[in-house]
Amino acid sequence: MAEEKRPGGLTALAVLNFVFGGFGVLGVLAMAALFGFFNELSEGEIAKEVGGEGIFRFILTALSAALLIVSGIGYLGQKRVLGRMMGSFYGIASIANNGLSLAVGEEFNFGTIVGLVYPVLTLILVNTIFKDDLVN
Repeated sequence: MAEEKRPGGLTALAVLNFVFGGFGVLGVLAMAALFGFFNELSEGEIAKEVGGEGIFRFILTALSAALLIVSGIGYLGQKRVLGRMMGSFYGIASIANNGLSLAVGEEFNFGTIVGLVYPVLTLILVNTIFKDDLVN
C-alpha cells in the first residue's frame, strides 16, 4: 500500500508553529525572569505589582507556546487530537490573550496583528482545508 503524503501546507503550518512556539517559550522565560526581578525589588509583593491580569496573561502565553509546539508535532503526524484539537485550542487561547492585551489598553502594533491573524488562520486551516488530513 502506498503511504499517504502529508500536504505541503500542513508541513509549513507545523514549521510556523515551531518557530512561533519557540518565540513564545522565549517570551515566557523573559516574563518569568522579569517577575523574579520585580519580586526581588518589591520584597515579595509581585502579585500587587503585576496584578491578576499579568499573571493570567503569563499563563495564557505559556499555554499558547505549549499548544503551538504540541500541535506542530500533531500536524507532522497528521493526528486529529494533537494536531486539529490542540491547534484549535491554541487559536482560542491566543485570541483571548491578544484580546485581553487590547482590552487593558496596550498598543495595537505589528505583533498584535500577527498575534491575531495567525491564530485565526490556524483555526480556519485546521478546521476546513486540513480537516480531512488530520485523521490519525
